[in-house]
Amino acid sequence: MDNPRDPIDDWLNTEVEPLAPPPATFRLIRRRARRRKVSRAVMSAAAIVVVAAAGVAVPRIAASLQGHAGPAPRPAAAGQPPASARPEPAGKGGVSPNTRSSSEVSLPSSALSAAGSGAPVPPNFQPTSVTFVGTHIGAVIGQAGTPGHCATAYCTSLAGTSDYGSTWYGVSAPLTGPPDGPAGVGQIRFLNTSDGWAFGPQLWVTHDGGATWTQEDTGGMRVTDLETAGDRAFALFAACTGSGAGYGARCTAFSLYTSLAGSDHWEPVSGPVSGLGLPQAGSARAASASLVLTEDRGYLLAPSGELLSGPLTGGAWTEASDQVPCLPGAPGPDGQPAGALLAADAGTLVLVCASATDTATDSQTRSVTQSTDNGVTWSTPQPAGSTGIAASVASQGSTVLIATSAGIYLSADSGGSWALAQASPAGAAAGQRGFSYVGMTSSLNGVALPADAGLHEVFITTDGGRTWQAHAVSAP
Repeated sequence: MDNPRDPIDDWLNTEVEPLAPPPATFRLIRRRARRRKVSRAVMSAAAIVVVAAAGVAVPRIAASLQGHAGPAPRPAAAGQPPASARPEPAGKGGVSPNTRSSSEVSLPSSALSAAGSGAPVPPNFQPTSVTFVGTHIGAVIGQAGTPGHCATAYCTSLAGTSDYGSTWYGVSAPLTGPPDGPAGVGQIRFLNTSDGWAFGPQLWVTHDGGATWTQEDTGGMRVTDLETAGDRAFALFAACTGSGAGYGARCTAFSLYTSLAGSDHWEPVSGPVSGLGLPQAGSARAASASLVLTEDRGYLLAPSGELLSGPLTGGAWTEASDQVPCLPGAPGPDGQPAGALLAADAGTLVLVCASATDTATDSQTRSVTQSTDNGVTWSTPQPAGSTGIAASVASQGSTVLIATSAGIYLSADSGGSWALAQASPAGAAAGQRGFSYVGMTSSLNGVALPADAGLHEVFITTDGGRTWQAHAVSAP
């Protein structure tokens, strides 16, 4: 029988010997491979440069405050939660840490970066605390809207400004209410335009300019004071039982804690700054304490009148004076002392002592004294007026300002003479006249809050406190 295989099958199954490549083919292939490898390396390097450039180009929130467009505006009343996730922090060190990720991040319009985005300020904003970073960027916290008709169950709100209070925009706020015993917040401080804290009595933190807020664990203690400088925040944790808005009342002990920018961890400051109370156990006197920071040093006025001082690096604090000229006395509405008001500027401490308060005549006996050696010695007290009840003091060089229930008083000669720089705001409610706070951010710029938060205003000075102008945060 003939072979059934087809001739084509036979040809396909025949062993074939491949032809040799032309001379230098392998050398040419290797050369081209090397060229491709170099080309890819160059392209990769270029890509790395682009990514690095993107990281450098990511503006800190301070830069974005100049006009970051952001996404479409959203309501910012009562801690309206943001539309996007919080950026991952990139680091915890440095004076002005960048807490964004290394790639471009667009924060929601409810963050401090929303300048120019059109995020609205809630109506009926009632500012109770103000903070500024640098010469023009700041925020206020307070209650806004109408209870029961806010964006969330709470009406706590924030508003930001990038032109020193001339205009304001909405910022997300912590999801909590006003001060009420152990709960709520009424005070605000920002270290930079990323890291901020809302406190009094609870403690909340943001690392993305207010886009998101997280409550901190204080172990049942109430935060009665908090200040920021350098790369840290310092706070007074107190054991108190005051109720309602008087959260800083009936306090028995104060301890100083600190936290690095970008961190959620608080640790006690070493030295004699823990468990500070009145010198006599079981004393019936009311206790309060205050904290002030300069660019390189901090001061803590203890309930006993002892003054403690230390570096802003997290190192130990020590006793500067065992007794200043007057005691802090009972706490005011915001937990701050009512008997001794402390301020500091560079190497000078200013202490306003108030006594013999007469609420019926809206007057008190006041004196001012200064120290230029970190509180070791104090100058002879000088009279500081008697009209109005003092609530806050600020100093800048030889300028001293006192916010009182009658208005803002100014001394341009370190307390030698005084003049009324700003009367109580027109329209202030009875029992809420005058100002609750005054502060200076430079030798010329300063800010003050009316005692009547229902005026919806902050007052701004640009001439060292000599004249003041009201700026509305929101519509009534």
